[in-house]
Amino acid sequence: MNNYASSTMNEYNASTRPGSARPGSRFAPPIRNPEHAEPWDQISDEHRNEINDCFHLFDMNKDDQLDFSEFRYALQALGFSNLSRPDLISAFKSAARPRPGWTPLPAIPNQPPPQTSPGVVDLRLSRDGFQALAARYVAARDPREELLKTFALFDRGGKGLITLDDLRGVVKELGEDVPDAELRSMVEQFDVEGKGGVSREEFLGIFLDR
Repeated sequence: MNNYASSTMNEYNASTRPGSARPGSRFAPPIRNPEHAEPWDQISDEHRNEINDCFHLFDMNKDDQLDFSEFRYALQALGFSNLSRPDLISAFKSAARPRPGWTPLPAIPNQPPPQTSPGVVDLRLSRDGFQALAARYVAARDPREELLKTFALFDRGGKGLITLDDLRGVVKELGEDVPDAELRSMVEQFDVEGKGGVSREEFLGIFLDR
């Protein structure tokens, strides 16, 4: 069970308590006002923490910058595994800078002239550059996509419903201590039609203002 499920479980649990507001820290839609907010300011604190964690994890030699391979794997860890290589290269080149000490290779007679500008392998992406690029991808993502992935983790067997037994299984895997009565309350509160479980639409309605 991943950290998406864990954070969702905590917010789902909190939303059933009397007087609580709808959760919105992780799954709230980003601010759609690009004239007054950079992507980094549009995303949640949790997403910013995940971006920073990925930067630290994939900065393999701890020089506070990423090469192209590290950048690609860091984005995959954030859930962006379907980006094409040309798009990744274009994004990387737009924000990266030549690695320290880079100079063009000397010319060799009877061989093609060396590059006068650094190639992708000679570029490095700073922490700020990675934050800006990753935040742009996160802010552009439909929040429903992430929620539906989490719904699938809760919905054992692909029934299209999250049942009481599903929640019991999630709680057990996460090592949480949630009373059975509270789990039952979660289902009953959001199972509007009395189906015996929470549907995908109802699950989205818990976290998003529709």
